[in-house]
Amino acid sequence: MTRLASTVEHSFETFDRHPALRDRGLGCYSLRMLDWLSGDFLAPHINVMAITRYGKEPARVENSFDFFFSSEKTSRVRTDSSMDELQPFLEESIRRLHENFPESYVLCYQSSREVERLARAYPSIRIMNPAAAITEVLNRKTWVRRQLKSLGVPVIPGSEVRLAPHQFDTLARRHGLPLVVSLDHSAAGSGVHLVHDRADFEAVATVHQGAPASVMQFVSGRSLSMAAVRTEDAVLLGEASLQIIGQPSLTNLSFGWCGNDFSGCHLQEHELEQMRSMQERIGDWLGDLCIGGHCGFRGIFGVDFISDGRQVYFTEVNPRFLGTTALMADRQQELGRIPMSFLHMVPFLPDVTVEDEFVADYNASSPALDVSQLCLHNVAGEDVVVEAAIEPGRYRFDDGGLRFLGPAERLSQTEAYDEIVISGEIPVEGTHLLRQSDEICKVFTYEPVLGADGRTLTPRARRLVDAIQASFTLRPVRR
Repeated sequence: MTRLASTVEHSFETFDRHPALRDRGLGCYSLRMLDWLSGDFLAPHINVMAITRYGKEPARVENSFDFFFSSEKTSRVRTDSSMDELQPFLEESIRRLHENFPESYVLCYQSSREVERLARAYPSIRIMNPAAAITEVLNRKTWVRRQLKSLGVPVIPGSEVRLAPHQFDTLARRHGLPLVVSLDHSAAGSGVHLVHDRADFEAVATVHQGAPASVMQFVSGRSLSMAAVRTEDAVLLGEASLQIIGQPSLTNLSFGWCGNDFSGCHLQEHELEQMRSMQERIGDWLGDLCIGGHCGFRGIFGVDFISDGRQVYFTEVNPRFLGTTALMADRQQELGRIPMSFLHMVPFLPDVTVEDEFVADYNASSPALDVSQLCLHNVAGEDVVVEAAIEPGRYRFDDGGLRFLGPAERLSQTEAYDEIVISGEIPVEGTHLLRQSDEICKVFTYEPVLGADGRTLTPRARRLVDAIQASFTLRPVRR
């Protein structure tokens, strides 16, 4: 390693006393608390924690922060969260951060114009995220598809339209049936619809008439994902995974995201090569992107793909931290790799330079993580109130069912490879779960959870999900 390349490693190894953070504050704004804490390296620095979800784990540690804010703690309602829910806390939290630490950093799950506006009142506060103007455009999926098609990136055959019921015949003739309709601001499977016939299409187009959407050929394949970080001059690649989509025991959404399997056995070499090639091309494009006077996306992003077994197609870019951030950070550290969540901060830290040699070494040495996560949602089909919920921690699952072994929030805290961890802001009793709300818990395991087809759960994973669902008592909300 050269001197500059080792600077990245040295910065990570000595992050607890990094000069850029000494005597400075750090405010974290996210949907989930564990995104920041599972990597372990960031926890000692955080002064302000502002999250949408609450739950049993945040309740146990909230007093360790100077200031703690949670929209769910205030409302006792778990929604399909977004950064907008933190709006009531932003002004107070940033003011308090600045009062206690005049020179501070702010780190967001996703860029926010409101955070940027408030931070301008305190010029010594530095935001460690790409400009919100850029991420807002990247969340316009139809625009992104057009741009990447023009660059020659393989995308699922389809058309970008403003929905109207009369379009069915043209689109069905052009792309065949069934069709997939993906609304511009869909996320985690919401806003994505499978259309089998005219009635299906007209129902979606009537409700969302005039909305921008991608109408695509349905590809019966496996859903893939990869994270990366765009630095000033390079793209650092994360490890590939298969996404777990639309499993009825985990979600009510047909295309609902409900976990990832990072097992190396599921992906073929040509699929990995195509994913890595597209990820680098997309990262290069992001780095040169200029929107509204802001140039260059910097930081972490994810790309979702679908593979028919031969061709891998781009489906969407996620310009933010991901639902896999916590698991990846924990496992990457366990394997001796610098986690992607730390590399996200590198472009925003002074005097940390990433050389070509470091990039080449990092991208060449990306072994399979060989871990999985399952994300359980409210599948009751209606709003419910949590009367009892499983305790977070280490468990063993066998013929005798689930056995609690002790406290844990991360997979690296287990004592054997056959243990699992159940965590992920498990709701406290009395929390109201909306019919379509964020997950009620996550399961971290070293075992594959997808079968040989790469799409359906293994029998053991299905039994595990059933056992965990049975540990919750959910009472329907009577209106």
